[in-house]
Amino acid sequence: MIKKLKIGLLIAVLSLCVGVVSVAQAADLTFSVDTTVTVNSRDYTITANSAATTIEVGATTLTVTVPASSTLTLVSPLRDTLTNNLGLAQSCNLSQNSVLVTGATTVIFTPTSTACTFGGSGGLVSGGGGGGGSSSASPTATVATSTTPVALTISPEVTMTTVSPGCSGGNKYNTSTGALCVSGVVSPVSAGPYNFGTTTLKSGSKGEPVKELQRFLNKVLNLGLVLDGKLGPKTIAVIKKWQKDNGLKADGLIGKKTKALMNAMAK
Repeated sequence: MIKKLKIGLLIAVLSLCVGVVSVAQAADLTFSVDTTVTVNSRDYTITANSAATTIEVGATTLTVTVPASSTLTLVSPLRDTLTNNLGLAQSCNLSQNSVLVTGATTVIFTPTSTACTFGGSGGLVSGGGGGGGSSSASPTATVATSTTPVALTISPEVTMTTVSPGCSGGNKYNTSTGALCVSGVVSPVSAGPYNFGTTTLKSGSKGEPVKELQRFLNKVLNLGLVLDGKLGPKTIAVIKKWQKDNGLKADGLIGKKTKALMNAMAK
């Protein structure tokens, strides 16, 4: 059975009890402290300084009416998904999930015990509105952890020391991230969105730098190459034409000048 709290009616009854003639308007209610409401045996918090005209607590729903120029914040300390009929954004983090309601409006919440999840930026991944709203997913990234800090100097030399996973066995590039994992000092490479490595690429080259080259060719020339990290004669022929068209020596070798121009075009 729905328990309905109408603040205006409550104040009117209290006024009659003490003999006061005037009645405060329901829209004037402001929560001075955090207030707990229970829906479907789960506790939720209406934060201090929130305002509401009516609050209806049902078996599985919570309906709030927020007056104009006011706000109400509903918080789930257990990070429940706060599904609502307006598709209002949910702010999910490690400690809670919350929704900010701006008046004038009426929102019907149908919370679920499913914990919200979030991306690296703190945005909501699961959950959403029940009235046509759709959930959106933030991209996530997997980063290999280092057991010791990585030192990186950009100019005039690049110095990198690391014992990150993926750099064992004499690997030149990290098998998880594609980053350089050689110790000591290496020659600088042109800064840009593609990491073509420090050595000249040619027919027969293999590895992560070749995959970067394939990504560049797919984006700029729309070749549709398979990212297998293998540089073959057909791709070299395409590169020679690209070099000629862009005023470079058409030798099919991807050296410093070719890499620099590719990165410049990709920016």
